[in-house]
Amino acid sequence: MIKDFFMYGLKNMRHRQLRSWLTILGVVVGIAAIVSLITIGEGLENAITDQFSALGADKIRVIPEGLTGPPAEVSGLTDDDVDTIEDVIGVDWVAGVTMNYATVEYDNLETIMFIKGYPEDLAEEGKIDIDLGLVDGSWYRNGDTNVAVIGDAVANSVFDEEIRVNNNLLIDDEKFRVIGILEALGDQGSDTVVYIPLDYARDKFEMGDEVNAIVVAIEEGEDITEIGDKIAKDLERRRDDDNFDMFTPDQLLDQLGSILGVVQFLLGGIAAISLLVGGIGIMNSMYTSVLERTKQIGVMKAVGASRFEIMFIFLIEAGLIGLVGGLIGVVMGNVFAFAVEGVAGLMGFGLLRITIEWDIVAFALVFAFVIGMISGVYPSWKAAKLKPVEALRWE
Repeated sequence: MIKDFFMYGLKNMRHRQLRSWLTILGVVVGIAAIVSLITIGEGLENAITDQFSALGADKIRVIPEGLTGPPAEVSGLTDDDVDTIEDVIGVDWVAGVTMNYATVEYDNLETIMFIKGYPEDLAEEGKIDIDLGLVDGSWYRNGDTNVAVIGDAVANSVFDEEIRVNNNLLIDDEKFRVIGILEALGDQGSDTVVYIPLDYARDKFEMGDEVNAIVVAIEEGEDITEIGDKIAKDLERRRDDDNFDMFTPDQLLDQLGSILGVVQFLLGGIAAISLLVGGIGIMNSMYTSVLERTKQIGVMKAVGASRFEIMFIFLIEAGLIGLVGGLIGVVMGNVFAFAVEGVAGLMGFGLLRITIEWDIVAFALVFAFVIGMISGVYPSWKAAKLKPVEALRWE
């Protein structure tokens, strides 16, 4: 019986192809918008998670107070702060880091780049502020001067010619030899960093004992929140002020995840408006179909069709319109999401990874079918209420 209702609904859709496709189009737009936005949102969330996982869940960052961006060329922290943190029980190692922008030249092409000064002894031991390995070369050692370790993008895409280990580049017109190349993270900001020895960076940029940020690694098994509280108390006591901020990657990830969730909800709401318009289109189409098939409804009732069966026929047809629109919308939404991934990759944001979310696909299809059926409730009810005699007299 149910199979017959579905076949009857498909037959009526084929009979009124132009109207059916115009009605389906409204559902397609709504479902495609919802699927693409949610899928891209999931991809962004995964990208953010990957990026912050590279910072290390066991590391605390200390920066000057009130910063909303990279602490480049911003003072406020010194070696005294580094020494204070090193004395805290539960701290594994501490790195004072300098960050400056400089002109980097290679093969007669210049660009402004992020130069990070990092302690030689920690670099030599592989204790780095980000959890990225080297694809070639090695880190610098104590006593090294004009040497640099560069990000993947610096080596492979920033300049017209690729940079390899032992090639030379100019930083503010001073020659540096490349001794190491980092793995790709996929984020343009991280992949375009140039690391140089901390002592040499301080001399070059005239920073004295200042650092722009402090990276703190916690010993295995220690509670990062508890250690962070100890660090904050000791710094406040030694500095006699609290002009600094502290954060962990997990804290930032939670904040960004909350913001992204709100954005996804708002964008999904906007997309849902398109689906509402599609639902109204289904209702209009089904109501017109009821008027056109009044005599046909009378014949069905005359031969014994019940109100429920008449109503169910029209509900199934409305649901099928929604389902077909949902199928096409799911395909278009995923295609658009993968296109966004491709464009993001070309623009240097390789962290965005789009995958087909099958739970979203299933939800979208069920949702489209249900929306179609809900939109067909009133027209179906009108069809079921028709009296056989009046319907047969309809011209």
